[in-house]
Amino acid sequence: MITHIRMKNFKSWKDSGEVELAPLTGFFGTNSSGKSSLLQMLLLLKQTAERKDAEEVIFFGDETSYVNLGDFREVIHDHKLIAPLEFEFQCNLTNLRPYFNIPEDGSVWERNLQQFAYEGIFRLKNGKLNLESLNYGPTLDGVAKIMYSDGRISFPRSQYGDIINQLSNCYGMMTLGTSESVNSLNKYTSAFEVLFSHVFYLGPIRAHPQRQYHWEGDHPKDIGRLGDKTIDALLSARVDRKTIQHDEGEVSIEERISEWLRKMNLANSFILERSDNHDGKDYDVRIQLKESGPKITLADMGYGLSQFLPVLGLCYYAPVGSTLILEQPGIHLHPKAQVDIADLLIEVINERKLQILVESHSEHLLTRLQLRIAEQKIGANQTALYFCENENGTSKIKPLELDELGNIKNWPKDFFGNVRGDLLKMTREQMKRQKEAEG
Repeated sequence: MITHIRMKNFKSWKDSGEVELAPLTGFFGTNSSGKSSLLQMLLLLKQTAERKDAEEVIFFGDETSYVNLGDFREVIHDHKLIAPLEFEFQCNLTNLRPYFNIPEDGSVWERNLQQFAYEGIFRLKNGKLNLESLNYGPTLDGVAKIMYSDGRISFPRSQYGDIINQLSNCYGMMTLGTSESVNSLNKYTSAFEVLFSHVFYLGPIRAHPQRQYHWEGDHPKDIGRLGDKTIDALLSARVDRKTIQHDEGEVSIEERISEWLRKMNLANSFILERSDNHDGKDYDVRIQLKESGPKITLADMGYGLSQFLPVLGLCYYAPVGSTLILEQPGIHLHPKAQVDIADLLIEVINERKLQILVESHSEHLLTRLQLRIAEQKIGANQTALYFCENENGTSKIKPLELDELGNIKNWPKDFFGNVRGDLLKMTREQMKRQKEAEG
């Protein structure tokens, strides 16, 4: 789980400060307030880690990546090219990858890195982006385990001397290196890759529903940023007989999806079946609105259902302990269904140990979350809620103070617009017209 993030000079953020993350973290605010940028930092690091053979210090993206932010000139705050770009995070690893040490006696023993902190500073030099500084350690409060600056790697907590070396990307891959330097950095670069291999993203714009889905038998690692691999993932889970824990039992992902569609009054059942064609690789997704009703193809259903199906798919297909980044999960859904999204997120946090980072404009989702805190279905300490706003081109973030009864003690002005103000004005106008009618 990622426990905090911080960024400096990234897009509209001069300095976000330390943003504490919880199992369920919600970012709210007006349009262009910087909510998405907070999440894009993590996506930049993820897509860089997945391009190990690339030459870029940071892979800013292309048409197929999680985000496409252009280049350094586009993301540096106020377009000040001389300013440094700084990223920082801390995490506890739930999906551990062992690394190996070889003691002086030559024996090999295995260890796991369970938590680490990262800080990277980047600067444009002679027209090229460079990694100016890199720090790794258990936390960033004390002395770092490994420091990199000006082409030298140092180990403040060990007997090793400085090593002259060049790192090729933002998290420590080497262009050159001795076995000593490789071994010293390997546990942190490996942990970095493990962390971001378990970060999954679903964007606000999702793939249009199809009349038929073609499956070649592949097993995708996720459902895609557009949700376009959702059906592939569900078929893969079916073939692998993948089940999930629920209410002290095991159920299939498709069963859980159908149950949520019923609960949210979106459909009675969700049916994924092979089409009648010659190769047997095409599948229909059909929906029954009522138990005895006809099976309607997903393409003929309301748009909201097809846009929400990837959210359900990702919540149950992602490995236990993963971090999910969801932008506008309830887009195109009726308020009643938006309310139930809060219950979905609480379930997968508690039962599947997922971390959810969600960006939303939904007052209905937030209100249900407040109710569940009051009912003790989720603790206030399991949530972190933030309100973002933009002041003269610079983003500001305000933590919402949530008590154990679900009350927000520092409710921002016009948090979800001015609905209460409009209702008050409407009441006044009604009273005024009534008096005029009475003479």
